[in-house]
Amino acid sequence: MTAGFAPELRAALERARYIYLTTFSQAGRPGTVPTWCWLHEGALYFTTRRASLKARRIRNRGRVAVNVGTKDGPAFEGHAEWVDDRPELEAAILKAYRRKYRILVPLWMGRYIRRGLRAKTSVLIRILPTTR
Repeated sequence: MTAGFAPELRAALERARYIYLTTFSQAGRPGTVPTWCWLHEGALYFTTRRASLKARRIRNRGRVAVNVGTKDGPAFEGHAEWVDDRPELEAAILKAYRRKYRILVPLWMGRYIRRGLRAKTSVLIRILPTTR
């Protein structure tokens, strides 16, 4: 079951430059990595290479845990999924990344992300919080 982000968590996500994303193997073993993030219309988004371990784990299970800003920052559990064939959403994330990550994206990462999404070597991931 999905629920919206609580106001204090939403505010933390809007300020955060990174999230610490934990994905889980089939056996339940966790793996945590930092990643950029973008809050949009009640969901959290990021991009990654399709062949990455986090993308494969999300494709297989979808269960994630997120810490906002730091490894011990505000946390929530969620469900993640691949989002394909949404060019308007991909363009919006790149525009938001350019504003949020002012130097790195315009100089290098924007082209890298855009090329990966066009070539289908990267994927857009959506995370929604879950309730128990």
